[in-house]
Amino acid sequence: MVSMDPDYSRQVALKDIGAAGQEKLARSRVLVVGAGGLGSPVLQYLAGAGVGLLCIVDDDSLAPSNLHRQPLYELADAGKAKAELAGTALAKINPGVRVETHCERFGAANARALVSDHDLVIDCSDNFRTKFLINDAAVLEHKPAVFASVYQYEGQIQVYKPQAGHACLRCLWPDATIDGLVGNCAEAGVLGPVPGALGAMQAILALEILLDIGAQLAGELLLVDFLNFSTLKLRAPRRKGCGAPACCLIQGLDADDATLEIELRSLDEALTRGWQILDLRSAEEVAARTIEGSHMPMADLLANTASLPAGPTYLLVCATGKRSLAAARELRKAGFSVRSLAGGLARLHGSG
Repeated sequence: MVSMDPDYSRQVALKDIGAAGQEKLARSRVLVVGAGGLGSPVLQYLAGAGVGLLCIVDDDSLAPSNLHRQPLYELADAGKAKAELAGTALAKINPGVRVETHCERFGAANARALVSDHDLVIDCSDNFRTKFLINDAAVLEHKPAVFASVYQYEGQIQVYKPQAGHACLRCLWPDATIDGLVGNCAEAGVLGPVPGALGAMQAILALEILLDIGAQLAGELLLVDFLNFSTLKLRAPRRKGCGAPACCLIQGLDADDATLEIELRSLDEALTRGWQILDLRSAEEVAARTIEGSHMPMADLLANTASLPAGPTYLLVCATGKRSLAAARELRKAGFSVRSLAGGLARLHGSG
């Protein structure tokens, strides 16, 4: 009869791990933000490795378009919360691992508490605002973090540890990149195995950090291009005058502005309120699905906000709500009356 207990013998056989290392993993607590293309392999490998507790934070629901790069899920589960689906899948992979699920957005209100309660945080998000929020919370709570970003056939990985040899994201990019200026998987496209490969690399780095083995990308940024299978390591030093583990740029977390987003059943609701609809999608996206209102790609809008009349209230619309929310933040700073359609056209009910 086959034993139903987890078998870590192949892992324990490694001289850098052994029984003591396996016990260390069993005591470890890891926070994973995002259960999508990066999060799927991260969660699968860490559960298989016997990490004691995995905490999953994701407010998204499974869509059929996710499945080509998120093998943790099944088509029959479309529409269900990813965090809960991931928790169920991990229980089947390794019932000995504790799993906590949070079907909510990782935001300023919960970031520090979540990060402080774990030994390591892994960024598997798909937007810059969340990545920098994870970074800032990790710096403030003196916790290590593993970051990854994916673009079409490429990706990059960076490790932050509260030590002099590790730069945080703001050491390299003091100001967070505005979401929408660089396309995410939904907008720019992605080859399915690319986030899988990057997620597997994140899992390796996470295990090395928990076990304190390997180089762990100290002071380096790893770039990977799967079209030509090239890799490049760039030096990623801390900013001048930035003394680990403190950061001269991070004094706290920027508060979330819940008033920017609005849920609507249809775009007709916006029109009845007298709002002007402004579509921020690309010309190709607009051609595939037209909606009522004006059209201006996000990059063009942010490059020339002076061209936008300041009188009306604008409802910003995009495919998934990420570009519209980022643009709404910038326009509100400039004094415009603006709202963002929560979830974008993908979540919109009714006509439009």
